[in-house]
Amino acid sequence: MAIISTNLPATGDAVTEPMGEEDSDGAHAEAGASASTSVISLRILELLAEQDNECGVTHLADALGLPKARVHRHLTALKQQGYVTQNPRSSRYRIGWRLFLLGQRLVRQFNAAALAKPVMEELRDQVGQTIVITTFTDSEVVVLDLVRSHGTLEILLNPGTKFHFHTVAQGKIALAFGPKALLDQVMKSPLVSCTPHTIVDHDRLLHEIELVRKRGWAEAPEEVFMGVNALAAPLHHNGGEAFGALAIVGSIHYLPAQANAATVQALTNAAAKISSLLGSQGT
Repeated sequence: MAIISTNLPATGDAVTEPMGEEDSDGAHAEAGASASTSVISLRILELLAEQDNECGVTHLADALGLPKARVHRHLTALKQQGYVTQNPRSSRYRIGWRLFLLGQRLVRQFNAAALAKPVMEELRDQVGQTIVITTFTDSEVVVLDLVRSHGTLEILLNPGTKFHFHTVAQGKIALAFGPKALLDQVMKSPLVSCTPHTIVDHDRLLHEIELVRKRGWAEAPEEVFMGVNALAAPLHHNGGEAFGALAIVGSIHYLPAQANAATVQALTNAAAKISSLLGSQGT
């Protein structure tokens, strides 16, 4: 069986602070000095996981009894590693994709990937291709899980694999249905090329995103890997906010640039089922 594979990105260095660090925020410093940096980071993650809404630095600092400056340093490091994500509009924080993956590995309970799995398997059996579920941060698309195809050519993407928004169908979904700030950010940044077919013109990308919004699904034929195409549809969670995308990934031979209507219908139906499981009442 032939496999096109991408490697899981390195987890990076441990989150640490210099030994002998001193805080200048008065009474909070003594309490903060007694706690190890790893425990502080874990407590921040625990507090964020307990919240239904995003949290600001002040709220977290008050809850922990620590200086805001110290909490902010931890949040910055956690954000760089993908454990938290920051809302570009409010500057508040919530749990990120890497913490989701950690939870998925440790506890196979009530999470998006577990809920989506049976629907993904059903879609795989319908179309015969690899099925991928992704979410997104404020800077990239992240693979959460996949269901492998049974075909002779397999497209294998490891959980944690990350992509630029403009290079993959799932990224176009995020730009079309996610926060407007994402699209604004991408439109102000250079568009790197992965293949000769990658969209690197901002006007063309904007036209593509408008098309995705209109028809409700996206494609990216040979735009990130030569010989590979993907079709993606949006996933929404409770409140109707964009969660990520469900995608069919396969050889351009089986997923041609002009998508088969039946394949698109199967994808969008499956995405609607998963969105319903995630608590969406429709958009």
